[in-house]
Amino acid sequence: MTETTERPFRFAVNALAHDTDWPALAREAESLGYDLIGTSDHLGMTAPFPSLVAAAAATSRIRVTTYVVNTTLWDPEVLAREIAGTDRLTGGRLEVGLHPGWSSSTATAGLTEADRLARLAKTVDVLERLLPDPEHRPRPLQRPRPPLMIVVNEPGEVELAARHADLIGVMGAGLPLGGGLRLLAPDEFARTVDGLRDRLAELGRTAELNVGAKRVVITDDRETAAEKVRIDLAPHLTASQLLDLPTVLIGTHEEIAAQLRAARARFGLSYITVFAPFLRDFAPVIPLLREG
Repeated sequence: MTETTERPFRFAVNALAHDTDWPALAREAESLGYDLIGTSDHLGMTAPFPSLVAAAAATSRIRVTTYVVNTTLWDPEVLAREIAGTDRLTGGRLEVGLHPGWSSSTATAGLTEADRLARLAKTVDVLERLLPDPEHRPRPLQRPRPPLMIVVNEPGEVELAARHADLIGVMGAGLPLGGGLRLLAPDEFARTVDGLRDRLAELGRTAELNVGAKRVVITDDRETAAEKVRIDLAPHLTASQLLDLPTVLIGTHEEIAAQLRAARARFGLSYITVFAPFLRDFAPVIPLLREG
């Protein structure tokens, strides 16, 4: 079934815990009105779950999330233990984002796209079985389990997310051979989200939809700023196309608020993630969207 009412906005900031004064960042995010603080899961950086426990210990309200767990790195039963324990240690403030890892990086470990998707599917199955089980130890505080998000980019991920996820993150970009994010053009983005929402409707399910803003630029000259961002981030797009995407936020705070209201109305995107460098620039948008 298609949702007939718009969800309220939620706002997250994502950061690398080892690159900053992490507890201070968590406190600042909370004071600025963000709903969640998240961190990623890559080798060579601080592990996500201890980071989230530290963020929760430094704050009183803000929820914490993995954005995202790389399921190719985890045994699913060990991951279930980490999720349940972290939910307890954060006072029931945990949300869990999952992704099977980028094909370009996992291919070097001998994993195909099918392998990655199978690992993600197995992980979801184990988490859905163990976390609500009253006999599983440790038990999460949230019942039946902490909310699960799957971030999607490829068709198999979309199907799995539509069937199982409480929240679905729309990547809005691919990673072509040679590396570097390739932002989807507006028509590609629309096809991805429309296909996802159609599949949810076919399954009789709803989910909170997330998008991550790859760049936030506060300016009173959107067109000039978009051209600069285009050259740096998306040379395959025009400046006009860039301004039509919710994955890049350019304009005054009021213009960005209007852009996000339009994205919620058109695509159902109500959960917005920005990255740590844009924490303060984006913050004045939050009260504008709380107001309606």
